[in-house]
Amino acid sequence: MGSSPVTATIPPPGTVPPDLLLDRLRGFFRDEAPLAAGESILVAFSGGLDSTALLLTASRLLAARTLAAHLDHGLDAGAAERARAAAAVAARLGVSWLSERRPVGALRRPGESLEAAARRVRYGFLEDAARETGARWIATAHHRDDQAETVLLRLLFGSGIEGLAGIRPVHGRIVRPLLDVPRAALRDAVLAAGLPWSEDPSNQNLAIPRNLVRHRLLPALAPAPEDAAALARLAGRARRAGARLDRLLADRLAVRSVDGGVAVDRAALLALPAELLPLALAGLHRRAGAPYPAARRAREELLRQLARGGAGAERLACDGGGGRRWEARGDLLVLHRPRISLQPPRFTYTLEAPGILEIPEIGVRVGLHHHPVEPWMFQGSPHRAAFVLPPAAGNRVTVRNRRPGDRLHPLGAAGSRRLKDVLIDRRVPRDLRDRIPLFCVGERIAWVPGVTIDQRFRITGEATAWVAEVEAR
Repeated sequence: MGSSPVTATIPPPGTVPPDLLLDRLRGFFRDEAPLAAGESILVAFSGGLDSTALLLTASRLLAARTLAAHLDHGLDAGAAERARAAAAVAARLGVSWLSERRPVGALRRPGESLEAAARRVRYGFLEDAARETGARWIATAHHRDDQAETVLLRLLFGSGIEGLAGIRPVHGRIVRPLLDVPRAALRDAVLAAGLPWSEDPSNQNLAIPRNLVRHRLLPALAPAPEDAAALARLAGRARRAGARLDRLLADRLAVRSVDGGVAVDRAALLALPAELLPLALAGLHRRAGAPYPAARRAREELLRQLARGGAGAERLACDGGGGRRWEARGDLLVLHRPRISLQPPRFTYTLEAPGILEIPEIGVRVGLHHHPVEPWMFQGSPHRAAFVLPPAAGNRVTVRNRRPGDRLHPLGAAGSRRLKDVLIDRRVPRDLRDRIPLFCVGERIAWVPGVTIDQRFRITGEATAWVAEVEAR
């Protein structure tokens, strides 16, 4: 299918089905993701059928303010057209509109698949948008058919009970209020409202595993709607069983908080059946604030060291991923949270746009790309900024931490000031000041993330600007 909007036909009076979606959202934001009167819901709005149904329904929740957030990945020629069509639908529904273009191809990390990069960039954009707007929840339009596809994919990949739990209704501030609703009901709602939607051509690419499952495997294995419902029920049972197992394992292992991390009794951990060890270690990671369990190789190395016993076990120390580390402490196995060095070494890197680079000294990744000027660029953000580079700079900046004598002209200030004084005035903790990656043009500081840009690099009517971003690795 192409990327042009699809125009719906309004059904005759009396054929519109009961509004099950609105009842579902009301119950979800009452029982599963409480939403106080006046709080905001940020809807991830691609302009496709599913997200159109979600935006339509959320816009009718009288107790909440609904915002639509659209990301243009820049992956195909029709992306800009879909963004315009999505903006028109949001305007028709009277919903506030946020949009940004982040070229996934330029922001893709070494070894990362295009699909994984698109997902990471998309959720990064949604989190940024939620912070800027103060939204309580970020809602995505995943539905029952998506859940069935996910369960089949996890089965193919050999997942255990954690994987079979599929898509979770609530994960952090990401919520999926329509997971119990079949896609047919979403389509009925959009048709009944007479709203157009767009189709993303990438959804037809059978080289993407999910698309292959959606278009070939699921129709062959589960051709009837009740079959997809059964797979979704399996995910629900796995999720409930996993939560119960997690609680039982935490009690049996006496999981506790310790200085710098969480800990379990080593003997109790080793006494578990081998099948439960991955679940126990994944639970330990969650309690240490990790978004994902340790990789298989890291887990295997931990178990190898634990199996040594005696004095060897006392010297246990291995990487847990994401800056976390397992260590032995007496009878305990401790998973340490990432440690922050108070005095990171000096670093200086050259960043050419469009591009990204890793700064291992402070555990962040930074990016720089060109982008048309948009309203968000005139608002403060701790993780991204837009500024204008002088022609002599070309497409290159220097990223470094601070040096003695650094000065800049803070945006809106009367003149130049010492960077040290600016950081003190902005109440930046002393132990974080050397961890700020400064974006510089020559010897001049253009942006101090989370603090200010330099007056000399502000946008003054230009059509495009350079967008710099910082994110944790």
